Amino acid sequence: MDYRYRASQDELKRVYEHAKARMDAHPEFAEKNKEVIDKLPYYTSEKDALQAAIKLWEKDPWLWLICAKVEKVDGIYRIGKFWLVTNDGKIKLSADYIGMILMYDDTRLYNIIHSGVPIDDVIAYY
Repeated sequence: MDYRYRASQDELKRVYEHAKARMDAHPEFAEKNKEVIDKLPYYTSEKDALQAAIKLWEKDPWLWLICAKVEKVDGIYRIGKFWLVTNDGKIKLSADYIGMILMYDDTRLYNIIHSGVPIDDVIAYY
């Protein structure tokens, strides 16, 4: 079953390049948006972010999203760290502005939590 959002190199490139262009054109806005994101909890692994999101989901369903910042290393677009972001307009704008991609939509996250899917099965899907 397709639990995890699968981002292609084309999609990652589009997110990264659009964000880079916006940041280069408006560095003052870029700095403000980076500050918004930097204040949020982040995780070095997808598994840790998913575990945290599941705990938070029990308190506030439909509130938390898992996003990851897209990086370009040696010509390859990849995902480094993972952030938990609230379903909030300002944070969504900031995430989009600095080049973060949504890892799970609400339906996928709901299915993982309510179907008892083991986390290892989720993050192993690429």
